Amino acid sequence: MKKHTAYFPALLTDLCLSILLTNTAFYSNYLHLSSTFLGELAALSGGIFVLCAVPFGRLSDRIDRTRVLSASCILLACISLTLPFCTRKLHLLIAFSCVGIGMALFWPAYEAWLADRAGGGRLIVRVMTFNLFWSVGITGGPFISGYIYSPTHPTISFYIASGCSLLSWGAISLHTKLHRKNGQHTEAESFDTAAPDSQPTYRQIGRIANFASWFSLGFLRQVAPKLISPKTYGNLMLTSGIAQTLMFLGLGTDRSVRWHYRLMPLIGAQILAVIGFVQIFFVPKAVFWLPAFAMIGLCAAATYFSSMYYGLHDQTDKGNKSGWHEAILGSGLLLGPYLGGILADSDLGIKSPYLLCAGVIAMSVCIEGFIWMRDRR
Repeated sequence: MKKHTAYFPALLTDLCLSILLTNTAFYSNYLHLSSTFLGELAALSGGIFVLCAVPFGRLSDRIDRTRVLSASCILLACISLTLPFCTRKLHLLIAFSCVGIGMALFWPAYEAWLADRAGGGRLIVRVMTFNLFWSVGITGGPFISGYIYSPTHPTISFYIASGCSLLSWGAISLHTKLHRKNGQHTEAESFDTAAPDSQPTYRQIGRIANFASWFSLGFLRQVAPKLISPKTYGNLMLTSGIAQTLMFLGLGTDRSVRWHYRLMPLIGAQILAVIGFVQIFFVPKAVFWLPAFAMIGLCAAATYFSSMYYGLHDQTDKGNKSGWHEAILGSGLLLGPYLGGILADSDLGIKSPYLLCAGVIAMSVCIEGFIWMRDRR
């Protein structure tokens, strides 16, 4: 149990962020704000995240990572507490600027901190366990917000988000104290095999695939809640999260090793997501979207796992590599909600962003295939 304390911050921080983002979308209906503005908020936080992820990741390579993580948790907790008092666009713009800084402080430093400290053993198992924990957080947030939200009390979820961030800070402090008590500050990691010569190519492919996935997830997490009833949205995201969690479990097993550093499993998962988004566009009732959200969850797990694992496997500059992983992911978080929000308010209709998401993932598949063929030549 002691070694698993390192993973609870991922669960709690993503629970905080997913509650914050989902409830902001619901809260925007209460404030009568447009989908376009909601997309602009997401683009603002995503843009700051992209700009700061690599510098903050490198910073965590130079100083105690715990300090960087603590600053992030405290900042996110304070933002969550102030959001109930944000009733104007300017207030929300300032708050979401700080959300971007908090995310950039946390994720690159945390991924590197985890690889350094999480109990030894094979990296693939650490990555799998980490992904399981954050997947629970990102799944639980929309589900909780969807069932708690009420037009008469639209800000309750923000206080829950603040509590989650403070608990994350506590989990980081607890894990650090446990290691210091035992005289352990970092632990050597071990690998099944050394990284292959083709690792840079697959790292590039994984990052492109992950960008496309998070382009779509950014829209689903930050704009789609405004377009779907709260409880239905919570159930759909729960379905996606369960599929994502099951995929993470499979990717972290001994048998899954043969699927890593392979192109077709990654492309296959992306094709499933394309089918899912096309289904959402053409099927009128949200109750029939459950299979589509499950396929999107499978794709999100495959692309995230690949991008992160290829960046950390057999690397020394983990903070820098994690920073690039998160920055590219954040670019998707920036563009997906921004473009999706504009499309949702356009004459093309509120379902047009789903077709956009399908197109972006399909385009990424073509680019990945081109890179793979170029490398083979």
